[in-house]
Amino acid sequence: MIELEKDLMVFEFNEENEEFNEIKIADKGLVELLNSNLIYIILNRNHKKLWIWHGTNTNIRMKFIATQEAPKIRDKYGNDFKISVVDEGAESSEFEEIIEVLSGTIFNQE
Repeated sequence: MIELEKDLMVFEFNEENEEFNEIKIADKGLVELLNSNLIYIILNRNHKKLWIWHGTNTNIRMKFIATQEAPKIRDKYGNDFKISVVDEGAESSEFEEIIEVLSGTIFNQE
């Protein structure tokens, strides 16, 4: 998990100033941090992937800003990252796998 944490960066949308701020996930699992009212950008430097995770309660303006900001964040670490959009409740198995490893829990388990 330590190696994966080094490869991953998580950014949380700040609606007040309309930008993304990096957050640390070491103290909590990512599942506990994911908030349905927010958007997160998760960057995997090792696998060259960037996910934009939309919580179910986010609005069109937030999503628009996220699509504008994601390439800027990506370009800080390399322009060859693949960008994917993930909606809460419709996460891909690849995305769920990353979250499970980070959290040490099973994603979306009820």
